[in-house]
Amino acid sequence: MEIREGDEERERIQSVKGAINFYGEKPGLKKHPIEISEKKSPSKTKELHFAQKDINQFSKSWKTSESIRTQAESELVKARQTVKNLTLQIEESNLKTNAQRRELETLKKSDKSQENSALDDGKSDSACKYAEAQEELQSAKQELCKLKLEMAHAMEMKAEANKETDAAISRIRSCSRTIETLRKEIEEANEEQVLVELARIEAVREFGAIKAQREAESAEFVNKMEKVKRRMKDVTREIDRTKEVEITLGITNSEVSVLQNELMLVKAMEIRSDAAKASGEEASHRVEDKSTTLSLLQSVTEEMEASKKELARIKRGGFKLMASMDIIREECKSVSEETARLRKAERETDATIQNLNTKLLRAKNRLEAASLAEEKAASIVLNLSTTFQQLKSESDTARRESGLINEEMVRITEEKQKNESEIKLTEEKLQSAVQELELVKSSEAMALEKLKILAEKTVIARASKSQHSSSITISKFEYEYLMGRAKRAEAVAEKKVVAAEAWIEAVKVGEKEMELKREIAEREIRELSLMEDQELYRTVKSLRESLDSETEIHSARQLQQEKLAEILKSSQLEEALPSKATEDLANTTPTTALISKAVMEYGTATPSRRARGRRVPGSPGGRHLIHSGSITLRKRRKVVPNLVNKLFSSSNNKNLMNDDEQL
Repeated sequence: MEIREGDEERERIQSVKGAINFYGEKPGLKKHPIEISEKKSPSKTKELHFAQKDINQFSKSWKTSESIRTQAESELVKARQTVKNLTLQIEESNLKTNAQRRELETLKKSDKSQENSALDDGKSDSACKYAEAQEELQSAKQELCKLKLEMAHAMEMKAEANKETDAAISRIRSCSRTIETLRKEIEEANEEQVLVELARIEAVREFGAIKAQREAESAEFVNKMEKVKRRMKDVTREIDRTKEVEITLGITNSEVSVLQNELMLVKAMEIRSDAAKASGEEASHRVEDKSTTLSLLQSVTEEMEASKKELARIKRGGFKLMASMDIIREECKSVSEETARLRKAERETDATIQNLNTKLLRAKNRLEAASLAEEKAASIVLNLSTTFQQLKSESDTARRESGLINEEMVRITEEKQKNESEIKLTEEKLQSAVQELELVKSSEAMALEKLKILAEKTVIARASKSQHSSSITISKFEYEYLMGRAKRAEAVAEKKVVAAEAWIEAVKVGEKEMELKREIAEREIRELSLMEDQELYRTVKSLRESLDSETEIHSARQLQQEKLAEILKSSQLEEALPSKATEDLANTTPTTALISKAVMEYGTATPSRRARGRRVPGSPGGRHLIHSGSITLRKRRKVVPNLVNKLFSSSNNKNLMNDDEQL
């Protein structure tokens, strides 16, 4: 086994030497390019990892850019909606301004047409319309403020959208730069992959060559080991022979020593025999013995010399064998050392080969990962290119939309300026209308004063005439005018009563509490009607008693005029506020009833007076009421026209308001 191991070590040594002679350098020195590539490979893997991280970051940034794009689109949609709302509001404001213009025109026309016919109607209508116009102007101003705020908000949103688009464009540019860097890194990785593959091919070739060299060296080593084994066998044979010769030499030496001892004994015996015997026979026998002994001695000496020569020769051969054995031992030691060294080298080469194999496997895995990463990067690059094109198209559309929005904003600002100018013109027109209304009011006040003076004059004239006669003569036109006005006033009053009753019925169906209030209001109305009837009865009684004296008649007229003026004021207030709650409605019903009663009493003289006479049959002045036509005519001349004008002015005002609302 030791001889085989030595042979294997020699063969390995020879194979290593052959490898050194074949390549001109040691195998360990050829590790450097592979190790350099291996050193480069982790740096490439790191770069690939960084590239993957960059790709992930880029994908995240792309997702964020998509979210920002969606937000920008939503904000653009909101901005469009706000623009649409602003346009609608501007159109509404334009419609309102046009309606205000129409109302102003109608006001002017109504003022011009009603300057001579109904001065009181013009006052109330102008005041109401002026208040409505002021309210509408205030609402229009508020809407303009709101529009300004919304425009500012829309401009801010537009600026934010532009900023976001710029940020998205910058991000797209940075992403394109990162894509270019990734492409360059991928190209470098491909080049490195090619280099690694070439190094792998070279390593495979070297590995095959090394294997072939090792096989050749192992064959040579086996042959040499067989030769050494043969020599060792020959040497062992020679050693065995020398050992046999040494044994024979020892035996011969022992025999020689025995023979020498025998010779010494023989010599001693001869000396003794020479001393004891001195005879001839004995001498002859002694001579024969001496001759035999001498021959024996000569033969022994010759054998001794020959054996000595053989011993010397054998000793020389033994020394030679010892020297050869020493040489062989030294060669065995050197061979064992070389085999150990070769085993170490072989182990090192095996370890390096295993490392190379593992590194090659790792390189293959890295190359596969790099190829996958390259494919992913290529797909990502394609996706990014498509997304970049989409973002470009979207940015172009966003720019176009922003341009359209700018145009719309400019148009809106122009319309706003036009509306502001129109509003200013309307304000100026309203101010002029207000001034005209003030002038109309002043003219109406003058006309009222003149009418009062004329009424007083007519009253005085008719009073002076009534002193001489119990009746007053009036024109047929005045009588028909008063009767027609009274009928119209009755119809309007009946319509108002019917409307109030319908309203009360509707409120009854909806709310029970309002029914209670209505009942309470009806009770109050009844009480007020009774009180008014009593007051009227008292006034009639006082008038009837004052027929005897003219001074009492004049005082009764003044009292009655004051009461009728109060009633008319209350009726004006109630008609000016027709849309109040049911309590106000309930409060207005007695006034309308009073007005209708007053019209019935003072517009149609004889039937109402007869009814009053019938209601109070026991009164002492009942028969005087039938003949009091002149007094009633005087009262109608003063009161009934104003009453009818007020009633019809309120109805006309309502009709005008309804027409304006319809417009």
